[in-house]
Amino acid sequence: MTTPITEQTPTDPAPAAWRSAPWVMACLAIALLVGQLFNSATPSQPVLNWYQSSGLKALEWDNYLSWLRFNNQSALSQQLEQNADMDAHVYGAALFADDFVVDSKRRARDFWSAAEIEQWDRLRKKIPAQVTTSNLYRWGLPDNSPRPARFFTAPFTGASLWLTLASLLLLVPLAPTLERRLGHGRVFALWILGCLLSGFGYLLLASPGQIPFHGATAPLLVWFGAFFGLQRGALSLPVWHPKHKRWQRLSVSPYTLLPLPVAALAALALFSNPLLANLSAGLAAFFGGLLLVQIMRPQPVEAEQENHSSQDPQQLSSLTRGWDALGQLNGDAASAAFEQVLAKEPNHFDALTGLFTAQQMSGDTTTLKHAAEALFRHPARASGEALQISQHWKQYNQRKREPLSTGTGCQLVLTLTHARDFQQAEALAKQLDEHDHRKNAINTLQRALEQEGLSHRAKALTL
Repeated sequence: MTTPITEQTPTDPAPAAWRSAPWVMACLAIALLVGQLFNSATPSQPVLNWYQSSGLKALEWDNYLSWLRFNNQSALSQQLEQNADMDAHVYGAALFADDFVVDSKRRARDFWSAAEIEQWDRLRKKIPAQVTTSNLYRWGLPDNSPRPARFFTAPFTGASLWLTLASLLLLVPLAPTLERRLGHGRVFALWILGCLLSGFGYLLLASPGQIPFHGATAPLLVWFGAFFGLQRGALSLPVWHPKHKRWQRLSVSPYTLLPLPVAALAALALFSNPLLANLSAGLAAFFGGLLLVQIMRPQPVEAEQENHSSQDPQQLSSLTRGWDALGQLNGDAASAAFEQVLAKEPNHFDALTGLFTAQQMSGDTTTLKHAAEALFRHPARASGEALQISQHWKQYNQRKREPLSTGTGCQLVLTLTHARDFQQAEALAKQLDEHDHRKNAINTLQRALEQEGLSHRAKALTL
């Protein structure tokens, strides 16, 4: 006669779908796209176009290059001279060179006529008014005012709209998993740090006069890095199944998604100017995210066992004696020790697993069945407990055994589903007799199978 069992159906620890959606990433994505629409800021800056067309460049550019060589900056002079035909932004080096302007005023008569000096002085006085019409110099990180706070607005400014949109689309497969595992607050903090990291990476290789840091692609790479820094096993992704006309989840290796950040980096390098500085910004954000997530990584919170008495020295001593006896292959002594603990704490998980292992050594099928019943009807709410029970069930199932009661079998199906051991859960579910908890156990297993993209196996289970 089977002893009546009071079963507890573990509640689903997963949050509601709307709560786990990537809200932070979605809101920032919208803001980035809107920023591109309202502040598109083309790479060519009005103040530099004016510098060339007004005649100021013709007056002072060669003098500026000579001034650099005279002041032991020949390498910079050569670099600016080589890039002048390809990038108008190199002229910013002369435009904001205050030391050069002071020196030119002192030695103007050495290389300019009186009319040219008057023209040069008049044009120089117009520069502040021209700078205010240049979006990137107002919103980005100009050489004359490199305030760190502007790193936070730079991603919302400039760059091509298609490049920002492409980067966000590449991030779509990763966003739900990343925000669900990290949480909304950590994801937002990563974005803030990503802006700083990408700006720092940009300034490492950006020479004076180059286009200021702007655009969203480089900071977005911090999320790519964080995603790969979190992965330790297979990843479940939603995939559209055309035959069933529904979304299903497919288990893949996270490394199959590695081409996504590589594509984002390639697009950033090839379609942004300057190439090396933007590539440096993207790499700094990616590797920064990879490292930062190790600090931010949420620690797995396992459900607390109600083992308050485990702090009791007497019970702790009994557990120690039990595991020592198992180490010496003394099943009887181990069983006695674990039974002492269970007499006071019937749901003590360590004692249940220890007793089950000890009874396996004894070879007595009756006592083994009692130990198995007690272990397998334990409501394993922690993933670690579920995995252990899954392994013990496999051991019990492989030997000539006594069948479990239907009530215990229903609870075991829930535990195996929680451990994601679907094959064993399905096999056991098909053997269950009618019971009050049978329908709940099979429904839970069917939902889990459908989420994994195994709807054909879910349909094969009959209620």
